[in-house]
Amino acid sequence: MRFWALFKRDVLVSWRKKSNIYQPLVFQLLIVTMFPLGLGAGAQTLAKVAPAVVWILALLSTLITLENIFKDDYEDGSLDLYVLSGMNLYLATLSKASAHWVTTGIPVILFAPVIAVLMHLPEHTYGVLLLSLLLATPIFSLLGTVGSALIMNIRNGGMLLSVLVMPLLAPVLIFGAGAVLETSLGNSARGHLMLLLGCTVLSLTLAPLAAAAAIKINLE
Repeated sequence: MRFWALFKRDVLVSWRKKSNIYQPLVFQLLIVTMFPLGLGAGAQTLAKVAPAVVWILALLSTLITLENIFKDDYEDGSLDLYVLSGMNLYLATLSKASAHWVTTGIPVILFAPVIAVLMHLPEHTYGVLLLSLLLATPIFSLLGTVGSALIMNIRNGGMLLSVLVMPLLAPVLIFGAGAVLETSLGNSARGHLMLLLGCTVLSLTLAPLAAAAAIKINLE
């Protein structure tokens, strides 16, 4: 019951602050419009780098929203109330990650075909692109809760969060972009997708535990 109450509250807060949803999408759009200027407008040139570009943009646009997952709750004392009320911190962090994915990850997934069209990604790769992002964006949110919990008591800790989280997300980027690239070349992406699925399950199991431990340490 508390899980859903916290989840609904975070989703409603994000919808009221519409910049939390629009900012990652606008960021992607601005960056992707620069590539034709830097690489040339040739469709073949853009298509070669499209798998990596789409995935890097998805990762970076999510990364800029991670800092505030716990920071606001830490500053207004909500986290102390979670602990004092006996709320399971594993479920609390899982709820926060779920709310972040719904308000950030899903829009990124839905916006991905637009970026793919602008980058001239072959149409037959769109299905694998969406599936790979569907598997990977929850990892961004789950590992993001760990980073956010570690730096929530640090003012302007966004850069530190990036340093902490990016090495963990690098394999996800490799597997995701690799799945799209293999599909564009006419090969099977099954291996990459299975690795992404494994990363998702592992993150779902361990990330909330690590985030809960970080919260306890910062509140002591």
